[in-house]
Amino acid sequence: MGVLKFLVWTACAVGLGVFLATVDFNGRTPVEYVQREWKRQVQPSRVERVTNSLRDALDDAEDAVKRTTRQAAPAAVKAPAPAPAPAPAAGPRERITHEDRAAIDRIIAQKK
Repeated sequence: MGVLKFLVWTACAVGLGVFLATVDFNGRTPVEYVQREWKRQVQPSRVERVTNSLRDALDDAEDAVKRTTRQAAPAAVKAPAPAPAPAPAAGPRERITHEDRAAIDRIIAQKK
């Protein structure tokens, strides 16, 4: 009985290996997908490390743009108030202080 069980499990393992090595999903076999991810995550080359870091930076920048766009969209829909509009809740990205803003306004007023 033990020999029969061993042969069945061996046949299943061989069949799974053949399946993973020969079946195409989007032009690649599952083994090629695993090898590609292994090279990217475990032993990335210098070019892949730079590419991954650039991809991460691009994703972070995209998230920042989406976040500020979502926050700015409701403010743009509101009707303008007669008094100066309050600053958005998140604040500007440049972190300009009120004193800096007042100094810039004075310089602009002098130019006119």
